[in-house]
Amino acid sequence: LGQEFINLNRHGFPVEFMASEISRYLGLPGQAISYKVGERVWREAREQVRKRQGSAFKLKDFHTHALNLGPMGLAQMKRELTRI
Repeated sequence: LGQEFINLNRHGFPVEFMASEISRYLGLPGQAISYKVGERVWREAREQVRKRQGSAFKLKDFHTHALNLGPMGLAQMKRELTRI
């Protein structure tokens, strides 16, 4: 069923890539939700910084700072990002 859906909705991605995505999501069922939780924390932190900095906010600077922090848990990431 997943392969059938992917074949109809792959939007230009190679069939092999989409097959590997199905395997990844089935093999790591928590991956999708953990991605969305991380995305939400990232966006919330970015919006806090954007509001605080106003017109001085630069998206590129935010991303550079965030990526330079390296790997860490979500709570620590949010603390570090909102210190900008």
